Amino acid sequence: MPDSKARLITPEQRLSTIPFEASETSNGHSFTNIRLENYARLPYVDLNLPGMDHHVMIYNYKPPAAAVSYHCAGQHYNGVWKRQSFAFIPAFQDNQWLIPEPDSSTLHILFPYTAVAKVMQESFNLDPSNLELQALFDVDSPVLQSLSELMFRDMQDNFASGNLYMESLANAAIIHLLKSYSNKSIHRHEEAGKITAKGLQQLISYIDQHLDQKITLDQMANQLNMSSYHFCRAFKHSSGYTPHQFVMLRRTYAARQRLLNSQRTPSQIAQTTGFSDQSHMNKQLQREFNMSASQIRAR
Repeated sequence: MPDSKARLITPEQRLSTIPFEASETSNGHSFTNIRLENYARLPYVDLNLPGMDHHVMIYNYKPPAAAVSYHCAGQHYNGVWKRQSFAFIPAFQDNQWLIPEPDSSTLHILFPYTAVAKVMQESFNLDPSNLELQALFDVDSPVLQSLSELMFRDMQDNFASGNLYMESLANAAIIHLLKSYSNKSIHRHEEAGKITAKGLQQLISYIDQHLDQKITLDQMANQLNMSSYHFCRAFKHSSGYTPHQFVMLRRTYAARQRLLNSQRTPSQIAQTTGFSDQSHMNKQLQREFNMSASQIRAR
């Protein structure tokens, strides 16, 4: 991280600096460790951008046929960009781009420097000031491709899966980037342990009391005084579910009970159990009980 941050811009300033608009973004969704910008039809691109306090991973899902020129962190890349490959802009680095033809498409995945630093400390027990991520261009990664596709699908579905799902995908991407594309050979800092039955019951109580709200990984981990990374591993080991799967299950069972025992409309019940809308609730009810809200209510 450089000493001077005078030229840094925020993600919002970056959006206003770029002379074309994103097709859609995650603005308005309170994810703690990720932002998304989809550029479904890029114009002719000739950009010179200051650095940000965010790392930017670019997933190229519809590449241009012409050679792309990219300069970042003292490195220059020039070549044809393959479909479903990646570029990476480390935080605080100026970067220049030339894409000399229109109609290519990219998903920009932004990770706050603070979120990545937190993962460095919690997952690898490392000082963030001693570790740097590499500038990359046209890199193949099946892991990052899979994670990016899942993020992209949920974005297309207006983030119906909720905060926990997206934040978990972001954590997985950050860990893979750190392990595969940093300036050090790093190993995971293990922290063994299971969540006790009392701890699980405490979490269930917290989840049930906050079903009508967005529940984040940090909030759940804080209930047990754990880091979010180690909490995810311990929770899966203890319960058999990821935090996102478990919260979705509690929402679904609560919705079923309220459909059977209250006079609220399905739309109201979807809202009070934390689903994005009635359609999302119906999808989960079908998956878990093979029944829609109206079928459950008719019983």
